[in-house]
Amino acid sequence: MIDLKGNVFFSSQYLLAGQSSVRNQRQVERVISNILDKYNNAGFPFCKIVPDIVEQEETITNIVLTVEEGVRVVIEDLLIETDGNTYKNAAKRIANFRTNEYFSLKNVISAKKKLEKTRAFEGITDNVLSRDGKYYLLFKLLEKESDFLTLSGSFSGTDLQFGASYSSFSLLGTLRRLSFDYEYQKLFSLDFREPVLIAPAMIDAQFAIRTYDSTRQIDGNVKFSAPIGAYFTISMLSGIELVTYYETDTIMKQTSDNLLGLGISFQYEMPVWSIFQDLNLDYLFRDADRLKIEYDAEVEFKKILVGLHYHMVRTASFEPIDYVRIGGAKNLRGYLEDEFLVEQAVWVNLEYHRLPVFPLFDVARIGRNLFYSYGFGIRAKSKIADASMILAWPKAGTWEDGKLHLILSKGF
Repeated sequence: MIDLKGNVFFSSQYLLAGQSSVRNQRQVERVISNILDKYNNAGFPFCKIVPDIVEQEETITNIVLTVEEGVRVVIEDLLIETDGNTYKNAAKRIANFRTNEYFSLKNVISAKKKLEKTRAFEGITDNVLSRDGKYYLLFKLLEKESDFLTLSGSFSGTDLQFGASYSSFSLLGTLRRLSFDYEYQKLFSLDFREPVLIAPAMIDAQFAIRTYDSTRQIDGNVKFSAPIGAYFTISMLSGIELVTYYETDTIMKQTSDNLLGLGISFQYEMPVWSIFQDLNLDYLFRDADRLKIEYDAEVEFKKILVGLHYHMVRTASFEPIDYVRIGGAKNLRGYLEDEFLVEQAVWVNLEYHRLPVFPLFDVARIGRNLFYSYGFGIRAKSKIADASMILAWPKAGTWEDGKLHLILSKGF
């Protein structure tokens, strides 16, 4: 049996939620945790519970939980301390913690997650401080390396693809993100994220130049994203697409078209598992209008990583830039980069990360055909740099058909 005493704010019936008996210590701990959560989310950050357990012949016969509620606290403001050069006002705006309200553990966890998503901090601790009769929430931010230089390459026989990227998750301590990507003879892009000025909403701006054989595509777009509740985010995109077709060395054709898009994403994390889903629809206004749909999802459960993807393009007249490109380090890792050009494709990536050397398996339905690849990956971290290697083979491939993908990343 469980008895409560000392509780004034909540009734015993509400706190126990009908659970008047327990069988073991784990159930006792669960009851105590549930009671503390109810108090912590109702403005009582200093609540404590002292258990008194009576046992007979190794069997729990009675449990008395003494509740020390403490004071009910209104948080006046969020204070920020950091061991680095992060702008404190920028961190406060991103955290978007609601002040002048009763303390709520849910709000504290939500604010910490928003800061963790910047990938600029190694750890965030929280504490409630009392100053001159008022209460404040303190976040101590432990900064980590947030600037990275990454080199990548894919090898298979005489085929070679390589690239480089620079990314900053906290540009000059502002928590703004900047990334530069380069792929040999394929891509040059700049991405900038502004998460501070209109937090919790954010703005992403991208400029990219893509080269496909005799076609060059220049993209410029701006995406506005805003959270809806705790787990959903909606986005709107507007941009322009400039395409140059080189028919000969002296003859070329140019087009300039407007692009609009909508997106919605869902993210939910638990200690054992997490799920992320992202759906984007883009519409390009041109002589032969183009609709593009991209769905990407990732589920992680006990070190098992599952990625599900569906990309589709619809248009009355396909150009080289329109096709879904499958193959390489980002999807079918046993095949060459962009080996398949298709109108739609669905593929699944599986990885098991229990050990530093992890197995992987990719399977894709392209048209009416089924393709798969299999292999393994290695990830290693050191004080000098982080490295990863993936070696994968295609369906019915021999040893010589293996594809090698390397990534070397240095943080500073």
